[in-house]
Amino acid sequence: MGDRLIELRERLDLNQVDVSVATGIGRPYLSTIENDKKEGRLATIAALADFYNVSIDYLYRGTPVRPIKDGEDIAHGLEEVRLLKIWRALDEAQRQSLMDGLLNELIAKSNAA
Repeated sequence: MGDRLIELRERLDLNQVDVSVATGIGRPYLSTIENDKKEGRLATIAALADFYNVSIDYLYRGTPVRPIKDGEDIAHGLEEVRLLKIWRALDEAQRQSLMDGLLNELIAKSNAA
């Protein structure tokens, strides 16, 4: 499992501190899991699977990752992970308000140009 975790982390160009902050898993504990010194609790493995958008089965057993479909909301970096978490925490009215504000700002900028 450690090799898969390292590969996923490096694919996103993240370090252990980035993953620790984003998941709430202590960096030393994350290091022991990545180095296969501990297997990790189910809650920890689930948090890492959610963060990397893979199945628990993939992390634990190496079961092949299902192909990503066009339009799927996989994050491509820490900033996108953070934005997705914020977006998912908003209710529908908050999402609409945010989108309206962004669109109005873009329209204002294009009119000024």
